[in-house]
Amino acid sequence: MIIYQADFDFDPQHPFQVDTLTLRQSDNAKSTFHWHSCMEIPHIRKGNGIYNIQEKTLYVEDGDVIIFNHMEAHGWEVLSETMDVEVILFPIDFIAERMGNFDYEFLKPYVQRGSNFKNKISHESQYSAELLALFRSILKEAKGRELGYQLMVKADILKMLTHLTRYYLSSAPPSNEFKNREHAMKRLEKVFLHMYTHFDEKITLEQMASLCYMSPAYFSAYFRKACNCTFSNYLNGIRIQQVQKLIHTTDQEIVDIAMECGFTNISNFYRIYKKYIGHPPGQEREGRGEAAEQ
Repeated sequence: MIIYQADFDFDPQHPFQVDTLTLRQSDNAKSTFHWHSCMEIPHIRKGNGIYNIQEKTLYVEDGDVIIFNHMEAHGWEVLSETMDVEVILFPIDFIAERMGNFDYEFLKPYVQRGSNFKNKISHESQYSAELLALFRSILKEAKGRELGYQLMVKADILKMLTHLTRYYLSSAPPSNEFKNREHAMKRLEKVFLHMYTHFDEKITLEQMASLCYMSPAYFSAYFRKACNCTFSNYLNGIRIQQVQKLIHTTDQEIVDIAMECGFTNISNFYRIYKKYIGHPPGQEREGRGEAAEQ
């Protein structure tokens, strides 16, 4: 499994992103998950697929709404020919800034839902119509950008979160699991930064443990618990991600790409690549050629 951070740069003038995407089966990456420090709310406009949230698998179809709180690793697979998705992304500060204690406490069950969090709101839910109307309003405001549209988007997002909080009222109270996971991810920030910026160099578990002032054995267990995978698997995932990028954007020999991305044993590289992606790297390049001809 590959788990990587996919954060976004939000413009202070309009600190949110609204996108309409068409996902295809050719984009599927069954073993790839990402997490980010902002909130994400996708709406399935057309088609069907699967959202994987580590240990959970959710089937989604037209009209369903999915919610990912920050720090929650997830990925997706398209089952229909294509799947049209509307996505709203915004940082926690966008909703929490200047909010009163009452408002923040009211929204906390949503922000810190942890393992009790219900990611999917079915199109059959009693709140589906309200959520869809709010999606339409947010998309309209973000596209038109008329005077005060930022406040209109913020108001609609707060309405959306209020509906979601009502939806979650019957759920069990949030535990400390999410807070503990967030703390763990923050404690590993230096490790993530080093791996993403020095993936082409030799990186050892002992080096990363020292960054966190941990013993290698403790670091190994701590990392596995925080990321649900081993340190070596995470590092290999970063390197494989970079290999894929270069396969698609350069004409370099695959062996040269592998070495440039930190793989020193080529036979081991081919084994790891196939394990993570499901096919050899040469097939990836063949697929790129076929896509360019279409």
